[in-house]
Amino acid sequence: MSKTMVQIKFTIESDIVSTFKARCASESVSMASVISEFMKSGHSGRDTKARTESRGQRKKTVEQLIASIENVMNMEERYRDAIPEQFEARYENANHTCEKLAEAISCLEESY
Repeated sequence: MSKTMVQIKFTIESDIVSTFKARCASESVSMASVISEFMKSGHSGRDTKARTESRGQRKKTVEQLIASIENVMNMEERYRDAIPEQFEARYENANHTCEKLAEAISCLEESY
């Protein structure tokens, strides 16, 4: 079995490279062996179950994000509703914020 050697050049941000080097040093492994294993395993070969779990995790994260935005929107609505009539500009700003938060929730719900 013959091996073909290939040289690959990466362009990566310096802080990522530094972190990668430090992690390899702390684990006492060579950077080349880590990259080689990564290239062998590849992400396209992941099984369907792993991809499904990953999508499920993303959906759960989106649902948590929606809940957080709804919480902020409810607080903004309470703030808006407590603004006295003479502060019309504040009311309009708060109302605009509520509308935009509702749009964000709608977009996230449509996505997942």
